[in-house]
Amino acid sequence: MTNTTRDTLAPWTYLSDEFFELESGLFKKHWMLAGHISALRKPGDFITFDALGERAIVVTDNHGKINGFHNVCRHRGARLLTDSGQCRHRINCPFHGWSYTLDGKLASLPLPDTFESLNKDDYSLRPVKVEQWHGLVFINFDNAATPLAEQLRSVNDEVAPYRISEMQPVIDKYDQVKPYNWKVIHDIDNEGYHVPVGHPSLQQLYGKSYQDRIEHGIPISDAEINDKPAQLWSVRNYRKLLPSVGHLPAHRQKSWWYIGLFPNAVLALYPDMIEYYMTIPVSVDKTRYLGRAYGLPDASREIKACRYLNLRINGITEQEDESFVADLQHGMQSSVFPEPTLSSTELGVKHFHQKIQQHFPVAKLKDLPEHGTLSTLNTTMKISHKTT
Repeated sequence: MTNTTRDTLAPWTYLSDEFFELESGLFKKHWMLAGHISALRKPGDFITFDALGERAIVVTDNHGKINGFHNVCRHRGARLLTDSGQCRHRINCPFHGWSYTLDGKLASLPLPDTFESLNKDDYSLRPVKVEQWHGLVFINFDNAATPLAEQLRSVNDEVAPYRISEMQPVIDKYDQVKPYNWKVIHDIDNEGYHVPVGHPSLQQLYGKSYQDRIEHGIPISDAEINDKPAQLWSVRNYRKLLPSVGHLPAHRQKSWWYIGLFPNAVLALYPDMIEYYMTIPVSVDKTRYLGRAYGLPDASREIKACRYLNLRINGITEQEDESFVADLQHGMQSSVFPEPTLSSTELGVKHFHQKIQQHFPVAKLKDLPEHGTLSTLNTTMKISHKTT
């Protein structure tokens, strides 16, 4: 039987360990959201980021420059720093005591005379690309990556009024491991077609105004808070308390909107705060789900109350999505799981699937290729695509 192609992902791409190993490369060649500038204000401030076997440090040096390095000691590969915090004037390895300056140079090591012909200049920490975008700090393990600012140019001016770089954390970072393939989480998140039925709180908040679009290759979802009666206490009081916000333009005063950052993150912008959430695959059926919310520090009492209500509304939404994700993950094992018949309002799902298929043409196949052939077949299909 011919293994025909399709323009959405087949269930096997969510269930195959072999494909998971292949697609893991996405996360080592794309910009990953590591944190926020509020954690990197002073020399020695650092954050760490782990994904798919790679470990990174982002640290502010004595000149205020933010540097990125692999979180790997040049001696024997030990982890240098954990979580986030302050390392003062040195990055010290807890294993053997090798010490690095905040710009990555090897500063000292115990018993240097016991190492034959060791030149400290040859043992600086390996760099990782770092870029700030409106106070959000991104890293990329691919030193040849296209600058992030170029990728996000089309939404840069729209995001600027939010003053994200001035914000402070509103809630502690959440970091959970969920028993799903990472793509299922984004399949739910990439469309608003399910909002009227699946999310009563969001439907009451902004109803039919919700729209998805692709702008210069970037998925954007827009919604306008409406004035219709709301049954839910959180929605009713959020709308009642939300004041005018001086730093935002008129069309964003009552707007909830979202920017998709391929492959794994979403930036949500509200009048009262912003939020990011993202996935980091652990295995074919296990995913880290993490994020954080930020707000301007000079917030009024009304804004602080709105943030509380916002988090309640989004908490309800997340619980609802949890059941949908679980059902989709389980349903993909069914012999009759359908090829999606997509509404025009689900264009974000198709865009997400086709972006993955652009990187991995083998994901266009309807059926799982014979075991052990997937990587080779993917290479062949890439070559074939380039020559046609």
